[in-house]
Amino acid sequence: MRFPVRLSPLAALVLIAGCVAPPPPAPQRVAAPDPFATAAERGAMVALNACARCHQVRPDRPSGQEAAAPSFMEIANLAGRSQDYLRRFATTRHVVRTVGEPQPTMPTLFLSPEDREDVIAFIRSYRRPDAPDGEAPEPLEAFE
Repeated sequence: MRFPVRLSPLAALVLIAGCVAPPPPAPQRVAAPDPFATAAERGAMVALNACARCHQVRPDRPSGQEAAAPSFMEIANLAGRSQDYLRRFATTRHVVRTVGEPQPTMPTLFLSPEDREDVIAFIRSYRRPDAPDGEAPEPLEAFE
């Protein structure tokens, strides 16, 4: 025998409120700053925590899942990917193209400005001397 479930208006409101997506978290530093570390070294720590799920952030470590995200080594050596370009790209909302659903927003927007700059320094540390300079793509485009 089944009994109908009756909820008080307050309980129903709590259940409904729990189904609504929370607002995105405020930017916070991912790694504690080391006063003796370079920006690229701090960026490596942030990247391992915040980026390695989709990007290959080190040559000796594959990304955590199959995604359409290029490696940091590729990004660093594409024409026109200057520090300014990477900064503009990382502060603009982009939908991540992944295998399957959902298609989340790239999480760089949730990093503090300091962590974002450190990750950019880390990416740029992979730039080869023979990498092409070239013009930055306009408008900002996803790396494919």
